[in-house]
Amino acid sequence: MRALPLATLALLTSLLLSGCDSPANTPPAWQLGILVDTSGPSASLGISGRNGMQLAVEQANAQGGIQGRPVELVFRDDAFNPVQARHAAGELIALQVDAALGPMTSLVAEQVAPLFSDAGILLMGGSPLTRQLAGRDDQFFRTLSHDNPDARAIARHLREALQLQHLAVLVESSNSAFTRPWLDDFTAHFEALGGQLHAPIEFQRDHQTDFAALARQALASGPQGVVLVSSALDTALLATQLRQQHPGLPLAAPAWSAADDLIGMGGKAVEGLVTSQVFDLDDPSAHFRAFRDAFEKRFGQPINTASVTGYNAAQVLLEAMRQGQPGESLKQTLLRIRRFNGLQYEIVFDDYGDSHSPFYLMVVRDGRYSRAD
Repeated sequence: MRALPLATLALLTSLLLSGCDSPANTPPAWQLGILVDTSGPSASLGISGRNGMQLAVEQANAQGGIQGRPVELVFRDDAFNPVQARHAAGELIALQVDAALGPMTSLVAEQVAPLFSDAGILLMGGSPLTRQLAGRDDQFFRTLSHDNPDARAIARHLREALQLQHLAVLVESSNSAFTRPWLDDFTAHFEALGGQLHAPIEFQRDHQTDFAALARQALASGPQGVVLVSSALDTALLATQLRQQHPGLPLAAPAWSAADDLIGMGGKAVEGLVTSQVFDLDDPSAHFRAFRDAFEKRFGQPINTASVTGYNAAQVLLEAMRQGQPGESLKQTLLRIRRFNGLQYEIVFDDYGDSHSPFYLMVVRDGRYSRAD
């Protein structure tokens, strides 16, 4: 048998080696779950958060992925419903995603965080502020404070700056993992300053909720102002009814209400409302403007606190994936690094995956959030 020429052998060797780079042998994509409400009462919050997360991942993929691997997103809807949330979390766990982002509410976080922890899958929270998940050695991390710093600031502003002494409170109870601790903190601070709160009026939102009746009930005691401990949508609806019945009535709401498109939903009814935000959405810095422009171009909507929070959460998780060492879990990587650059502040995790975030006391003026102090 005649020997093959050296040139032919070289060509065959080259072809064989190139076959090693076939798609079947390329590293698999990372799979990240995203679990937020896209169909329930907090869907606007969830979609904004999801869009921020998605933008961060798309930008990472445009730069070559993470450690040479693309990142694929697996979306699930929690519908702000504990049963559906647990089912959706179970689907992501069954898929063995590398990690998950979300949820955006405390109600859902308390339901799904233990499931991900039991499965050994890291869950990077969006905006759940519940303190019930703090101080736990688990797989749940978050980039926002859980100790309600806005409750103290809002109480002080209402009592000292606005000289209000008697307040009514309307509180939405379905997200009680957040609303009750926040109201407890606000009550303690306001009463310590000599203020008085009328008995809180609790409601659980559904398609039959009579917001006009709730407003009448809150006003029946003759308060000097009303605190609305509810989602952005419910706050907007309640503010509309309260201002129709009592124009100019001072209103206040926690940062949770301002995380979503409260001004777009409430319009003139939320003018003068006192609240707080984690981010300065008018930040003129170059890197924040770049994020804002990219987000608005990609999704055709303005940024809000939820979208910034989602972007921050995803960026932190992606950076941990980028810096992970052989044999190291994502939790171990996060705790080894601990400090991450957020869009506006440094995110620092403690031993339990909790962190502290700044906040800005705000008031709605001329359809925009302005500093109250």
